[in-house]
Amino acid sequence: MKKNELLFTLAALTMLGGCASFNSGDIRVDRGTAAAMLTDRAVIPFADIQVSWIGFPYRAPTDSIGEGSVSKPKIAKAAPMPPEDAAELAGRAKTIFREAGLYDKEKGRGTLRLQLTTFGRWTYGNLFHSFLVDTGFIFLIPASLRVNYFLTADFATASGVVRVETEGSNKTTFHLLMAPLYPLFSPGRRETGLLRQMLWRSATDVYTRLKASGGAPGELPPGPAPREKAATLSGPPVPPDRTWLPGQPAGGQTEEGAIAPEPPDKTWAVPARESAVPAPAAAAPAAAGPERRPEPSPEETPDD
Repeated sequence: MKKNELLFTLAALTMLGGCASFNSGDIRVDRGTAAAMLTDRAVIPFADIQVSWIGFPYRAPTDSIGEGSVSKPKIAKAAPMPPEDAAELAGRAKTIFREAGLYDKEKGRGTLRLQLTTFGRWTYGNLFHSFLVDTGFIFLIPASLRVNYFLTADFATASGVVRVETEGSNKTTFHLLMAPLYPLFSPGRRETGLLRQMLWRSATDVYTRLKASGGAPGELPPGPAPREKAATLSGPPVPPDRTWLPGQPAGGQTEEGAIAPEPPDKTWAVPARESAVPAPAAAAPAAAGPERRPEPSPEETPDD
């Protein structure tokens, strides 16, 4: 091996090992619910589990350069994951739900449909062509990439179709100081642990909803689960009835004991001009009596 190839290999291994991943999200499983699920034999398991995995691929920050008001921005589209990844997820899901007592191909009933959607899932090939090349300062300042996971579980019960949702996130930080943590917190291992935790959390949520609905799954209709439609107006608003009066029902019928108002007098005419009747005269002031002189005060009275 030449010296240059050796240096390049060492640099590549350093870049691959200088990272660590950490999981987060609402994926914690309640111990009481899990214990009740593992010991409950009254709930009928599912006879089939359908698993699908679609993802929005990783998009480097430099991919958006040049996208302004002149050119339309590129809209990310979901694409199915590689068949080997989807098959591995399906096998792991069936194993977990079988251990939880919610899947039995022979004794079960109904279908459980699982769908996993990932946002920004990357590969090392994506990083070498974009992230690690465009952000060469990551060995001085830490840089992170986040991948979001959204898992839905649809199944039918006696009351209708039910959907259970579980969310998780995986954050990978790149820095030279992260190299010692790579063996325990590698991105691939942490993703596997996150998916396993999300499947167990989804199993407990499915058990809770199934138990509350009677414990027997129904036949799930084909296609995606129907969503609740918002209430829409069938037409323009109807103008209000101007003849309705408070205390009187619609239709003009009066209640028993209520007094119906009489129709107005149609023969009354509005005068065309002011009336010729003179206005009443203003009240005349009262007649003044004889002038009364004020009595002198004791100081002004002359001495006798």
